[in-house]
Amino acid sequence: MAIGNPDDGAGVGDDSGAKKQRVDEQGDGSEVVGADPISVDRISALPDDLRRRILTHLVLKEAIRTGALARGWRDLWRSRWDRGSIEVCLYSRNDPQRELGALEQEPPPRLRMDRFSLVVETSWLKSSELKRFIRYATDRRVEDLHVAMRKSGKNKLNFHLPLSSWTLVCLSLHRISISNMYYKGARPFRALEAIRLYSVSIKVGFTTMMELCPSLVTLDLRDCNIHCDIRCDRGTRLLLVPRTVKNVTIVECDGYSKIWMLTRNLRSFRYSGDVCHGLFYLPWEGSMLADLYIQFANQLVSNQHNIDSLEFSIPKNIPGLNVLTICCNALQVASYSLPSNGVTLPSRNLHSLRELQLLMSDMEAVNLADLYVFLKSCRCPNLKRLFVQLSAFSNEPMEGPIDQVREEPPQDGFDNLVMVKVMNFSWRPTEVQLVSFLLRKASSLCKILIVSPNNTPLDLPGVQEADLLLLKEALANGKIVLSEFDDATIQPYHSEAFIKF
Repeated sequence: MAIGNPDDGAGVGDDSGAKKQRVDEQGDGSEVVGADPISVDRISALPDDLRRRILTHLVLKEAIRTGALARGWRDLWRSRWDRGSIEVCLYSRNDPQRELGALEQEPPPRLRMDRFSLVVETSWLKSSELKRFIRYATDRRVEDLHVAMRKSGKNKLNFHLPLSSWTLVCLSLHRISISNMYYKGARPFRALEAIRLYSVSIKVGFTTMMELCPSLVTLDLRDCNIHCDIRCDRGTRLLLVPRTVKNVTIVECDGYSKIWMLTRNLRSFRYSGDVCHGLFYLPWEGSMLADLYIQFANQLVSNQHNIDSLEFSIPKNIPGLNVLTICCNALQVASYSLPSNGVTLPSRNLHSLRELQLLMSDMEAVNLADLYVFLKSCRCPNLKRLFVQLSAFSNEPMEGPIDQVREEPPQDGFDNLVMVKVMNFSWRPTEVQLVSFLLRKASSLCKILIVSPNNTPLDLPGVQEADLLLLKEALANGKIVLSEFDDATIQPYHSEAFIKF
């Protein structure tokens, strides 16, 4: 039996739908003579309680999708159980026992619980009490489990994963330590698809933890200290990402030396941290990667060892890469690989790239030269959107001697570029030179959005007259749109700033 058109609301408020179906006072559907029996939506005519019972047999994401069937199904999933989502906030030492007593007196849900959230004000919660809260959630087959400490303390709360939870889909921990995995009796968490750990200390083997999650798709680690139990190459600690994972975010984490991706199914990879920890090895060839974010802390790539190693971390040939965000420190790798150093400049094939974001913590002449080298080494003929994030601390025009950019800009590759946005523009000569270069080379360019805290200066020392005239012309004809405030409606795909500079 087919479900009716989702746009017609199962005949509600629609004359054609009313002609095809009538519902009598007892709730029985009766078809009008001549109506098409295939188009009759008998399921939507059921009482709400029966439809909620149907939803209890679906996992959360499938239950939510039923809202597309008809108006009568929209948000019905929210009430499929009386307490499908529970949030517990503990502010004092007296709260745990009271909350536990109230929870344990309630009847269990019919099939499973959507979400259980436990937020603790400080670290005074006892380990036995935390285990009771977790046991309560897992006994009720929770799908989304969230445990967090609101404030950091000397003693972090220790979280113990349950022995088994065959319905757990998402695990989120904030300011928690993972100290015991119950290795001897633990069973795989076969439904677990997402792990998000923020300010978490993983005191057990990370690899062993991953082995218990055979269906993991999303791994999000931020400000974590990770115990890596795999070592090679004179004690190098490897952070191994499982083959099933498609989305990886690693921000400001410690405890490892290299990140090794075992999967070719990776769709999203976002890294932010130290250069010394930024040695990640991705299987670029044949990769399914669609978006990539690389941001190193404000450190120079100063030695040849890091340069050689980081060459593996910069994308070369990724046929499906659509979005790339890269910082100025990573751009140095391309510059250091010039033939003058005895290394042939690699050719990077990024034909599918549609959006590029440049995180420029500095915009001196050498940084603009690195950018030109990178753009010349990358083939991205289908690039449509370019975002340039300049440092918020360099908001005054440069004074004094002006260094010349010792690198010629690229001559082509911008025929499809239609939009450019430059943040924290301070009218430095290098910034003006970059904008004038884009005005000349991007033949399809419609707008350049410039966000600047300063008014347009009348005199720009160090700026070539041809560049200045080009900017004035673009301002006059509206090709450059100048604004003091950021336009929130036009943001890059990677709009989250992991490191603010």
